[in-house]
Amino acid sequence: MMQNASPAERRRLNAQMNAVNDREPRRTTELTGFAVLESGATIEITVLDLSYDGCKIVTPAALLPGLKLKLSILGVHGALDAAVRWSRNGFAGLRFNPDDEPEAGPVQTPREFERVKLDATIALRRPGRQVYAVRLFDLAPSGCKVEFVERPKEGETLWVKFDSLEAIEATVRWVDGFYGGVQFTRPIYSAVFQMLVTRLTKS
Repeated sequence: MMQNASPAERRRLNAQMNAVNDREPRRTTELTGFAVLESGATIEITVLDLSYDGCKIVTPAALLPGLKLKLSILGVHGALDAAVRWSRNGFAGLRFNPDDEPEAGPVQTPREFERVKLDATIALRRPGRQVYAVRLFDLAPSGCKVEFVERPKEGETLWVKFDSLEAIEATVRWVDGFYGGVQFTRPIYSAVFQMLVTRLTKS
């Protein structure tokens, strides 16, 4: 079944999700970027953690809650529209522009989002079961195709874990043998999706 993941990859992914419940805290990371304010001023920032809809940054400037800006992060194509949620002691929390987020909902035909074919390893967890490293075949902001270690039932809830991002809740939409498609409860923000594809392509 799962042949592409090496023992080291399995151990790494399993360790990442051993403590994952229905939802886990954001994973710590460090990415260099720039924040461009509406005034045109540019501030060099460091992204300390990243989730599917926002991030925490280190900033040398005091940013007021509600302030809108454009965020540029190395590895993500284009700038992200964001707003400051909170700011204190040189740190700030940003939320990516919710107006640009894909809407959640049932999978449509034709597919609402274009899928990117990949050959990568991610982590998967079913309720009450241990974490497994599984093979990823394609990915869209709304869901993905994977190879299961344990075959779930259609409609079952599970959690998908990408390296350096929090686990995301998903629903099994179809099963064919040990292959299946899952739909994310919260579609992935487009800019974060681009970053994920870049990382998975290089892995």
